[in-house]
Amino acid sequence: MASFFNLRSGSLVPPSHNSVGNRNNCPVPGTLINTNNMRGFQNLDREQLLKAEAKKILLDIVSGKVEEDPSVLLRFLVTSFADLKNWKVYYNVAFPSLVFNSRMTLLSLQPASKVLTKEEAASMYTSLQKWRASSETTVIPFFLVSISSDSSVSIRQLKDWKACQGNYQKLLFGFYDHGCRSDCPGWVIRNYAAFLSIRWKIEKVQFFCYREYKGNPDLEQSLIGEASFPSPCGCDDPDFLPDAIGWEGINPGKGTKEMKPKEINLQSMNPASQDEEKQLMHLKLMGWRHFPVNIDKLSHVRVLLLGAGTLGCEVARLLMTWGVRKLTVVDSSSVVMSDLVKQSLYIDKDCGVPRVTAIVPHLKERCPAVEVEGIQMEIPVPGHPVSSSKMASVLDDCKHLQTLVAANDAVFLLTDTSESRWLPTLLCASGNKIAISAVLGCDSYLVMRHGAGPGTSGGTDEVITQIENLSTEGAPGHQRLGCCFCNDAASLIKPIPYETLPGLTSVASGKTVELFARMLHHPDEIHAPGDTAGMETEHQLGLLPHQLRGSLPKCGLSMELSNSSVNCTACSVAVLSEYRRRGLDFVMQAINYPTYLKDFTGISDLKRPDTCPKIPASISVNSDKISDVRCLLLGAGTLGCDVARILMDCGVRKLTIVDSGRVVVSNLARQSLYTSDDRGAPKATAILRHLVERCPSVDAQGIKMEIPMPGHPVSPGEEAGVLQDCERLKELVASHDAIFLLTDTRESRWLPTLLCTNDNKIAITAALGYDSYLVMRHGSGPGISCEASNVATATDKLSTEDALGRQRLGCYFCNDIIAPVDSVSNRTLDQQCTVTRPGLASIASGRAADLFTRMLHHPDGIHAPGEIAGTSSGNQHGILPHQMRGSILQYNLLTLLGYSSSNCTACSNAVLSEYRRRGMDFVMQVINEPTYLEDLTGLTDLMKSTSYSQVEWVDETDEDDFVEV
Repeated sequence: MASFFNLRSGSLVPPSHNSVGNRNNCPVPGTLINTNNMRGFQNLDREQLLKAEAKKILLDIVSGKVEEDPSVLLRFLVTSFADLKNWKVYYNVAFPSLVFNSRMTLLSLQPASKVLTKEEAASMYTSLQKWRASSETTVIPFFLVSISSDSSVSIRQLKDWKACQGNYQKLLFGFYDHGCRSDCPGWVIRNYAAFLSIRWKIEKVQFFCYREYKGNPDLEQSLIGEASFPSPCGCDDPDFLPDAIGWEGINPGKGTKEMKPKEINLQSMNPASQDEEKQLMHLKLMGWRHFPVNIDKLSHVRVLLLGAGTLGCEVARLLMTWGVRKLTVVDSSSVVMSDLVKQSLYIDKDCGVPRVTAIVPHLKERCPAVEVEGIQMEIPVPGHPVSSSKMASVLDDCKHLQTLVAANDAVFLLTDTSESRWLPTLLCASGNKIAISAVLGCDSYLVMRHGAGPGTSGGTDEVITQIENLSTEGAPGHQRLGCCFCNDAASLIKPIPYETLPGLTSVASGKTVELFARMLHHPDEIHAPGDTAGMETEHQLGLLPHQLRGSLPKCGLSMELSNSSVNCTACSVAVLSEYRRRGLDFVMQAINYPTYLKDFTGISDLKRPDTCPKIPASISVNSDKISDVRCLLLGAGTLGCDVARILMDCGVRKLTIVDSGRVVVSNLARQSLYTSDDRGAPKATAILRHLVERCPSVDAQGIKMEIPMPGHPVSPGEEAGVLQDCERLKELVASHDAIFLLTDTRESRWLPTLLCTNDNKIAITAALGYDSYLVMRHGSGPGISCEASNVATATDKLSTEDALGRQRLGCYFCNDIIAPVDSVSNRTLDQQCTVTRPGLASIASGRAADLFTRMLHHPDGIHAPGEIAGTSSGNQHGILPHQMRGSILQYNLLTLLGYSSSNCTACSNAVLSEYRRRGMDFVMQVINEPTYLEDLTGLTDLMKSTSYSQVEWVDETDEDDFVEV
């Protein structure tokens, strides 16, 4: 049987790092060329690649390297493309062989057992076994066999060739023969003969094709033959490039264009492990292109979530997206109908079911590998005295929570009330556990990580010693950061229930998980100092702040830093010392005596201004207007799911979703509405069921269709279908009030932008980069669509001002210096999968939905001027920016203002005039001619003029559609 050529993981390790070779294996050096996409794989010039490898062989022959390392004659070449999204690998393999103008002639060929005498065969067998059993080196693929006059056989290395001259009766040039045919030697004899001819000027040899059976020499299958080969011409020329053959599946004389790739289908892997690999793919792609995510650490970290409501659902799902696989969820409430649109995991059939019971299957539907436990229990709170009959039950809850905090590595405080965070904060500070709080106000939020405790809890005999050694510093000597109670001048207050703005939860949840992931990747973890705005950091995940405070109406985001307070009711040295000394007796006293903590920590004697957040007055919402507005969502992926759900929470009840893709396992945790039952289903139809499950009154429809894109030429046979899609999209835009552009590619936003500008429709874009995002509203058009008879008049009167006489705001394409072109066909895997930080989509979605509702409530609607953060706004809903660009690398949020460009490829007067004059003929020309838009809008001339002025344009576009902030 032929030997197998195996490319293993060990093959990619440098030879110096490999252990002692296996005598059953023969090392083969070579080249692996792995392309990033199918087009790159198909466009490889395989003939030139093969010649380049042949050139390497020739140089090794001429230089004499082969004599020291004969394995270089066995080079291989592999070209491959790993389509990891579909679990297939395409590849071609070549074993390059030199081809010269001289002809090799086989003079004789017989089994070795017939050529050798009985004595020679016996000696040959013994010598081969001894040589093969040697542990000094791995298998040498080419060697010499010397047979003396007394029939004794010895195996020599190629570098001993000169020493063998004239001393022996017979010299055979041996090689490991991987072939199995009896009528011809194996493939490797080609390069062996080339070596003998070029290096040693031999023109006629006897060769030995060494073959084995079950690990032992087989002289019946091994062959001995004689061949002649005149010396090739021109090989001494340093520029000489020999012809080469060697691609598998190609007959000599046929071109590589006829070669079909081989295929490995990995779908036969264990389904569960395959699903998990797919779900982790985006994290691995992050490591490939951006930052090496510690997937092993994330998958083993044990996380305790206190609260399974609005924040709990979103944080749990996003943690799974970050690769967290061990979750424990604590909550005491049940699912209610009024919260379904807010709490992203629950559906109508969960109503009345405990949230900790309902959340488990919903998490596993999105990530079967997650280990999640739900525990229904009340968190004991200070200042809420309990009766003697309930004392034992509350004490048990305290012990249970104590055990849970000790058993987990990180605790998320996601409860609705301030006092319910006290005991977990105390336990985390005492146990030195990572603690992250997320707190929602009416229109603002706080996300913070608690500082480390002054020490860890120990055994009973160590308690007194530890209490005496407590200090305000953490373990590495940093001053301890504060907890969520350190700035509370009024200590613990009873909650004032109020509603939060839709979208706020998504923004806060996204920042919460990003803060956790960054903290986990910091070398100091819980002891890491707090970064502040503007600081420099070399870490690819960016800054690690202590507190993040944000406001939706003000479009504000600030990083704050505060150290542990000596008067803190939860993490101060006094409280921790008392807790370590008295244990749960101290906790029960804090529970039963409302003023105990204030008196104990000295807060009662402090005279500080009240820093508790003021609850804003109720903001009036035009519910009728919101429920009647018709929203068109282009894209039903990660952004589309979140935006649709938040819009329903805002009160929107008329939704149309357009998408051409299908639900895939790799996106289940990221796309908040889909479950494993939807795999393979069109997203445009799968999303409808989940919207109705959360809001039965929603009037939603899904449309599966491609959005025609510029720079994607179509064949005559496809033209009718593309034209039909253009007309259908035109009708959809005309019949809706607001359009959300949530697609993955830049060019898919062009036609919707043109149509919205022409019809004066609200258009909101949300686009994701790797660690930054853009949310913007497009400006209004210069006028509304006119009847055909008035087209010429309307075209002549287009201006840069809108219907209210204000300068038009820009659209998504107004800052582009090039027209949108095909970015899909040649996309790499990380671009296909839209690799972004997991919390980014939630943040952008919350901002997009909130921007829309504020725009809808503005008296000027689409004509509202753009406002900048920090300016005063008379609108009770807050400022109404034109663009928001945010980064979770630096944790900043910019509000930008830009006006419509006269060179814009989507909303300029030149483009609108041409569209109104020619209609879909114009659109089809844009689709088929990539440079047409640039010529029409003057961008071509602009670029030419800049070349004369020696101005260099730098197009620093992020791979996912917008310029990085």
